[in-house]
Amino acid sequence: MSEPVTVTLVGVDVLLERPASASARWDVYSAATSNPNRAFAAALALCWSGKGRPRARLAAHRFEPLAFGGAVIDELVDRGVALPEIIGAGLRAWQLCGEGLITGAEVDEAQDFSDGGAPSTAGSSPSAESTGTVPSGGAG
Repeated sequence: MSEPVTVTLVGVDVLLERPASASARWDVYSAATSNPNRAFAAALALCWSGKGRPRARLAAHRFEPLAFGGAVIDELVDRGVALPEIIGAGLRAWQLCGEGLITGAEVDEAQDFSDGGAPSTAGSSPSAESTGTVPSGGAG
């Protein structure tokens, strides 16, 4: 388990802890491809530990992280938290949600799709290789 993180919202320290549910973390983490601000807000509420946690819950939003994130934004803005503060703290929470979802070995394996060597021409047609000849019918 990763170490808790503290962020500050309107001058108040908020403790963030990585949630135990990998599926909830993944749903929130992957939602950033559609709407990062809502995903960050959802992560913030999901990771928020202790007093002042938003009342919105992921389950109450049918486990739809973007709807959940929107409700969190609305609630926190109504409490006087500026949107940039929500997004900044939410980004850190989102990073916390992503920890451990994909291992370093999986990242290395996904990136190692090429050995970086010279391009292969094996199996290429003669026209794809430099033969020094002009194809038939072409002007030389």
